[in-house]
Amino acid sequence: MIPALLPLAPFLTGDYAGHRDSFAVADAGEAGVPLADAAAVGAALTGFTAPLGPARRVAAVSQWTKSYFAALTIPAVAANLLLDCDLPLAPAGGIAMVLAETGRPCGFRLPGDARPLAPAQRETACGFTRFSGLIDDHLAAIIPVFAAAGGVPQRMIWSNAADYLERAARLLLPLAAARPACTTAAAGLDALLTTPHRPDGSPNLLHEPVRLMNGLRTRKVCCLRYAMPGEDFCGSCPKRRRAEAARTARG
Repeated sequence: MIPALLPLAPFLTGDYAGHRDSFAVADAGEAGVPLADAAAVGAALTGFTAPLGPARRVAAVSQWTKSYFAALTIPAVAANLLLDCDLPLAPAGGIAMVLAETGRPCGFRLPGDARPLAPAQRETACGFTRFSGLIDDHLAAIIPVFAAAGGVPQRMIWSNAADYLERAARLLLPLAAARPACTTAAAGLDALLTTPHRPDGSPNLLHEPVRLMNGLRTRKVCCLRYAMPGEDFCGSCPKRRRAEAARTARG
């Protein structure tokens, strides 16, 4: 366990308590899938999706990446927002992925410890700068690898990443609001989800992953969980919401 992340325990509770242990500093001989090795990452993804057959391939890729972003995003955002810590997340830097027995990602071995944010990141009001280690160093590098390995659009995978960023914001922004030192960082995190363009004018691929439909949290892009064996619509499924609205309209 990374010592710098131990203070996250009071913040990651309930359904998110398991994410306290997502990151560990790798010891000699510890296994993991090196994220710098696109072939190894692709093999891990294919190992999960292939047994489910071609008809479920896209849904399986979506669910696998959801597990990945759940393990990654919530604790990484918490460390940044509440502890002013940055993590060595760049795939080229030596981070490795840990797989559960199911073949889904469940954690990461890091090449080094957490480190204090650089002053330029800590003092800025720009969320894209503050969280650049997560967004630019990691997501922008690994999502094309997932898309190529799974044969799916990058847009779908970015939507899954953004969904977990939004979950992190819902969990952590109320905690940050009670900490005056976190005010600027909290505003930056919120802007990551509400601003349609990045500071350079390029599209913000994390923009509004969810919206309210009939007052309920609803994903903008369906994650296809219902297509998996034994699964139903997720709690924020847009197809489920549309079906519910249609039933209500029919009376």
